[in-house]
Amino acid sequence: MSEVFDPSLPISVAKSPPADWYRSESQDHLERRRVLADNWQAVAHLDQLEQPGDYVSGCVGGEPWVVLRDESGTLRAFANICRHNGTQVAEGAGHAETLVCPYHGWAYDLQGQLKKAPRIAGIKGFDRDTYSLQPIGLQVFGPLVLVNGSGDATALDLDSLTSDFEATGWQDLVRVERRSYELFCNWKVFIDNYLDGGYHVPFLHRDLAAELDLSGYETECFDSYAVQRVASSSEAGERLSGEALYAWVYPNLMINRYGSMMDINVVTPMGPEKCRVDFDWYMEPDLDPALIHDRLTASEQVQDEDIAICESLQVGLGSQHYRPGPYAPRVEHAKYLFHRLVAADLLRSSNG
Repeated sequence: MSEVFDPSLPISVAKSPPADWYRSESQDHLERRRVLADNWQAVAHLDQLEQPGDYVSGCVGGEPWVVLRDESGTLRAFANICRHNGTQVAEGAGHAETLVCPYHGWAYDLQGQLKKAPRIAGIKGFDRDTYSLQPIGLQVFGPLVLVNGSGDATALDLDSLTSDFEATGWQDLVRVERRSYELFCNWKVFIDNYLDGGYHVPFLHRDLAAELDLSGYETECFDSYAVQRVASSSEAGERLSGEALYAWVYPNLMINRYGSMMDINVVTPMGPEKCRVDFDWYMEPDLDPALIHDRLTASEQVQDEDIAICESLQVGLGSQHYRPGPYAPRVEHAKYLFHRLVAADLLRSSNG
C-alpha cells in the first residue's frame, strides 16, 4: 500500500506523511537539494567572524560555502569553489588574508576577486574579473549568519521574530558551549518532535513538565516559521523562570530562549535514517564554570529523552504495519506547516 501526503487538506482530516518520507534514499537526495540547499541555512555564529579575515566554511545539501569578514568589516558569503577546476578554497574555520586554492594556487582576496592565477599565459581573452568567487545570499539573524545558495534569494522576513527575541535580551548573551549529537533517525523526525506543540512534554519530559505551565502552551504559525510559548510553573527553578520562547525557522533551525539561557539547534541529514544535531548554548557573560556545567547537565537530560524517542519512532516507521496517522489539530499545526512547506519544495522540484 502506497500513501501520498496531501498538503491541501484541513488539519482536521489530514494524515501525516508516508514512511518513505523518512526512509527513502531518493527522498533524502531530493530534500538535501530542494529543501536544504535551496533555502536559508544557519551556518555560523557572529562570534566566529569578529575580525577582518575570519572565515567559516562548510557544505549544505552538497553545496560548499564560505562566509568571511572582509577588510572593511563587511560580511560576505561565496560558493566555496575555485573558478579554475572547482576545488574548495577554504577548509574549516580560521583566519586568512587571501583564499588560496590548494590545487593550482589561484588566490582570491576577501571581496572574492581573483588576484593570482599562476601559469595562465596563453589563455585567449582571459579576464580576471569574470573569474571572481561566486557570491551567494547572506543574512544576519541575531547572533547567526544565514546563507542561501542563490545569489538573489529573497531575505527571510524575521523582523517580528527578531523583536520577540530582543525583548528577552538575547543580544546580551554569549556562546559558552557547542555539542553535537548523532541520531539514528531521519532529520525530519527531530523537527516533528520539536513542533508538536508540547504534546509530548508531559509524557516524555516529566521533570521539565513540572516546571512549565503546560495549560497555557501556545503555538503561532507564520509563512516560514513558528513560535511556541509557555510560562514557567510555580515549581520552576532559576534555569526555567519566566516565559519560554521556542522558535523554528524553516527548514531546520530551532532557537530556544528560557530563563537566563538560550540554545540554538541546527539539524543536518546524514542519510535517510541518520542525522546530526548541533547545539550551541548561550548564557550570561562571565558565569562560573560550575554553574555552566550544572545548567548543561540539566539540558542534557532533555536531549537524551528526545534522542531516545526519535530513534524509537524511526524504528516504527520501518514496520510493515505502519500507516500515517492523524494530526492533533489543537497542538500540531506547526508540524503540519513544516510538512506542507517540504511538500511545496518537492513539488517545485518535480515541476522543474
